[in-house]
Amino acid sequence: MSVIKSHDITLYSGGDIDIVLRPLCDGHLPMLYKWNADPEVLYWVDGKNAKPSSPEDVHGIWGMVSPQAFCFLIEADDTPVGECWLQEMREKQRSLFCPREPKALDVRRIDISIGEKAYWNKGIGAALIRMLVDFAFNGEYSDVLYGIVFDYNKRSRRVFEKNGFKFIEEFNEGDGISVKYRLTRQEYIERRREKIPAEKLFMLPIADLQPSQLYISEGKLRLLREWFEPDNTDGFDPIPIKRFNDKYLMTDGHTRAVAAYLAGWDSVPVYWDEDGLDMRAYAIDVKWCGEENIHSPADLAGRIVPHKDFERLWRKRCMEDSL
Repeated sequence: MSVIKSHDITLYSGGDIDIVLRPLCDGHLPMLYKWNADPEVLYWVDGKNAKPSSPEDVHGIWGMVSPQAFCFLIEADDTPVGECWLQEMREKQRSLFCPREPKALDVRRIDISIGEKAYWNKGIGAALIRMLVDFAFNGEYSDVLYGIVFDYNKRSRRVFEKNGFKFIEEFNEGDGISVKYRLTRQEYIERRREKIPAEKLFMLPIADLQPSQLYISEGKLRLLREWFEPDNTDGFDPIPIKRFNDKYLMTDGHTRAVAAYLAGWDSVPVYWDEDGLDMRAYAIDVKWCGEENIHSPADLAGRIVPHKDFERLWRKRCMEDSL
């Protein structure tokens, strides 16, 4: 009988650091034994008085957590470096950590541990939190996320804050003072909306916009519809574009463009993307789009996939191409 209840979700960083979160399984237990017996690692995760865990202790922890969590092995540059999870906060945890959250809400917590000390202070933590947050809101449609760390763990505090979590309170967790952070789905959505001065905006026909990706995440589209108003173009977040091979290339905003197309719009607000981007990577994206006859948002409207498939079909492909 398995110790760890596994799952079928794999997440890809899609950013400057190549990170893959793979489903944690019993085959990874030797690494969990190692990391959970290292006092330096435990100091940051379990408190100043934490003692090394035996294999039996490890079995007990993951045997209890994995049935109500997505547990992942963290890989950086193809090297296993730690573990993390997105855990559903059920009645006991909710009564301890968030008793004021309405029972109808989907409330989860994020926990991470980088066990390989050579990978500390490499920026992995912030990327991990971002990946788990994106999965929680886009893939699982969670309502609220929590992060709980010891007050002296300033690195972990910074990575939660960097990802938009707000400090709630300090409390005594037994092994010291812990700090509680919280992020709602509405806050997550608002952080990702485009705020561009009106004088930089102009209108372009949707049909003239060249995509630079092959799929649309159903989860992202679902979140977008929480603020998208089909009858209000003034409230629409504009789409960034660059001139590329006589095309108006979308550098972002594909989900918005598809939503506008599905709503029957002919044109959308756009603005010139002035960021310095790796146009070689975009050239590859446009080549892929050409090979699959994706020449406008209308072509993407037939390629809306579940978020977990978006990770596999698009983010994985982009990451592997960059290696």
